[in-house]
Amino acid sequence: MIGTENPFLDPMIAHRLLADPTILYVAFGSDVTVEWISDSSEFFMGRPAADLIGTDGLAFLHPEDAEIVVETLLEPARGSADRIRTPIRVRHADGHWVNLEFGGVDLRDEAGVGHFLAWGSPHEPTGRLLQFVNLMLAGVPLDELLRQVVAWHDSTMPGTRSAILVRDPASDLFRCLATSADLPAALAFDFGPSRPVPGPWNRSAAGEPDPCWGAPESLSAALAAEARQAGVEAVWSMGVGGDDGGEPAAVMVLWRPRPGPVLATQGRQLRTTAQVVRLGLQWSVNQRELVTAATTDALTGLANRSQLDARIRADGSRLAAVLFCDLDDFKQVNDVHGHLVGDRILREASTRMAAAIRTDDLLVRLGGDEFAVWCPALHTSRDAEQVAARLVAALERPIDIEGRAHVVGCSIGVAVVRSDDTMAGNVDRILAAADQSLYQAKREGKGRYVVNRGMDQELPFDS
Repeated sequence: MIGTENPFLDPMIAHRLLADPTILYVAFGSDVTVEWISDSSEFFMGRPAADLIGTDGLAFLHPEDAEIVVETLLEPARGSADRIRTPIRVRHADGHWVNLEFGGVDLRDEAGVGHFLAWGSPHEPTGRLLQFVNLMLAGVPLDELLRQVVAWHDSTMPGTRSAILVRDPASDLFRCLATSADLPAALAFDFGPSRPVPGPWNRSAAGEPDPCWGAPESLSAALAAEARQAGVEAVWSMGVGGDDGGEPAAVMVLWRPRPGPVLATQGRQLRTTAQVVRLGLQWSVNQRELVTAATTDALTGLANRSQLDARIRADGSRLAAVLFCDLDDFKQVNDVHGHLVGDRILREASTRMAAAIRTDDLLVRLGGDEFAVWCPALHTSRDAEQVAARLVAALERPIDIEGRAHVVGCSIGVAVVRSDDTMAGNVDRILAAADQSLYQAKREGKGRYVVNRGMDQELPFDS
């Protein structure tokens, strides 16, 4: 008998399944009327089933979740394998919202007659999504964040293999930063105006707000062959909007083992994932901006004291030096001509100083008209003196601001440090030693440099 071969057709087993107190079952009619609901409604909603039968099924759904249920019921009949579960909220009798995962199977015939059997089970954030949040808070690189999003998203759509491509402003290409672990390399590509690749992702990249899809036949012959070989029956894409509401900042591409367009529940999941991707992108931008603000001088764009500290402490050079630089007559110019002129002089001075130092040197604005240069990996102390001489020469030339020549000049104190020096790595002591030399350069007439060869005077510094 059929009932014997398939236990789920046994009325007693079916009754026990539908009576499961941990799952809420609802049979909707075509007008979203609750025609039957399981007794677990008492547990989930605080209402007995008898009170809910015959009521409007949308009445106990959160307003933001009602649309997805309506869209699902309006779709042509499709099997449950084509749908995924999506979070919804139902109202409890005491007024609070209960989070459930909504799934279902369409039992209606082609004419739409019959029932849609829906079910809901307790919904909690997945471990992968929590891991994404933890990684974000830890400040990991963007590609690692996006790989976690891919893993989380794929777990919501079994069989789907995904890729996330982020727009590179420099090249205007969407570059593939994260993919499913088993996505073939041929299906993980960059694309854009200079590297066209036919597919639905182009519509998403152009700003299409809804999910796009295409069959393998819509791709190039080579890409279609790769997709077929990987068992792909459809490819979907979804744009991730930028903060300014302009062009998408990223595109998600999903290679599907089942044919067909995006269903309502799947579309909702794509939009949810797009929001998570956008969060990761914005977090990455914010992190970079925070690091820049914490380590960069706002006026000149140079490094600041915190970068200098970190660089000196991390440097392992056998011989290095700090050049403490002070503009000689800047205060007078600033007082007479105002801060706007002073700011322009500081920016021009920083540009000249940056051109005078070596490639590996670090130029820092300490504040006001004080700058410092960290010179690592010196062969002899003469290397640092040559840098100091070029800096003095660069600032001897007048600085022209709107037709007026301003002469400021520069005095420099040089502290040379060996790796076995007692002040090696001690930023405060090194700067103090350089400041002593700077004070001496000022006393000797400005526009010059003076070298302080370190706190341990008996150690030779020239090799």
